[in-house]
Amino acid sequence: MALLLNRSTRFLFIGIFAWTISFAQEDPGSVSRNTKDYKDSKEHEKFNKRCKIVGAWQINKLKEGALVVRLKTNKLLIDALHASGQEKLAKQTELVTYAVNKNTMFAYMDKFSFCNVYFVYSNLSDSLLHGARQGIFLDTNLTINPSIIMGENFYILAERDYSYNSSIGLVPEDSATKCVEAGNATRMMAVVLKNKYGHQLKSPMPWRILEKSSNASFSFPITAIENAEGPPNIFFYVNKNYLVDYYDKSKTGKGYSAGGHGNYRIELKKQETYEKISAAIEQLNENLREYLQRTPPPKASEITSEIRPFLY
Repeated sequence: MALLLNRSTRFLFIGIFAWTISFAQEDPGSVSRNTKDYKDSKEHEKFNKRCKIVGAWQINKLKEGALVVRLKTNKLLIDALHASGQEKLAKQTELVTYAVNKNTMFAYMDKFSFCNVYFVYSNLSDSLLHGARQGIFLDTNLTINPSIIMGENFYILAERDYSYNSSIGLVPEDSATKCVEAGNATRMMAVVLKNKYGHQLKSPMPWRILEKSSNASFSFPITAIENAEGPPNIFFYVNKNYLVDYYDKSKTGKGYSAGGHGNYRIELKKQETYEKISAAIEQLNENLREYLQRTPPPKASEITSEIRPFLY
C-alpha cells in the first residue's frame, strides 16, 4: 500500500514551519535579541577570546559527559493533517518520521564514539533541562524505556535543524531561559549542537555538519499494526547498505528493491537514508575528536568571574 505526500501537505508543512520560526523570533521574553556580540575590534577580540575559553571547557566536559540527540515527532503537522481529514497523509508522515528517527538513532549508535549518547523526543527535552534523568530516554524501538538512566551531569543537545546566520551570542546562564535564537534560519544542517537551553554552540567548538540536500527519493517497506490501546506498533528495518546496493543494481539494469516486508511503503529522501545520516555523524565525531586533541582544558587562571557565568 503506497502513500504519497501531495502538494497540499507540502504547503501545510511550510505554513507550520514558518509559524514555528516566527514564534521563536518574536518571543517577547527574549533578551539581547538585537544586541550584537561585539561593537568594535576590541569587543570582537574579547568575544573571540571568550568563545575559545568556553569552547575548550565544553569539549573537555563533553568527553566525560553525554550527547543527547533530540528526535522530532512532527506532532504539529500530524495533528493538523488529522484535523483536516487527511488521514492517509497523516499516516504517511507518522511512518516517515519513525523511519528517519530509526535511521538517525542507528547512525549515532554506529558512528558516534566521542562520548555516551542518549535519545529523547524533542518534546521531552524540557524535562531533561529540569533535572529528569530517567523515564524520558528511548530504546532502539523508539520507545521510552524507564531503565535507561543518564548518569552524566553535563550534556549537549544534537539535532537535525536549521542554523542561524546570527544568534544571541554567548549568554550568561542566569539569562539563558529568556533567550531564543535571533536572525534568520539559513541552511538545513544534518547536525546542530546546542547547549542545554537550546542555543546553538559557537566556534571554535565544532557545532554543525551541513546536510547535502537532494531531491532524489527511495521507496522502503514499513509495517504498522494498529493498537486499540495506544499508538500503532511500527516496525522498520534499517538498511545500512541501501544506496550502495541500489546503485550497483541500477548499473546492471536489474533494478533494486529494498527487500523486507511491510503493509505500507514510504518514500525517504536521500539525505534521510542511514548511509547519508551516518556519514554526517561520522564527520561530527571526527571533528570533535580533532578539536579535543588540540584543545586542553582552560587554565584555572582563565576561569575568571567574567567567564564563569558562560560555563554550563
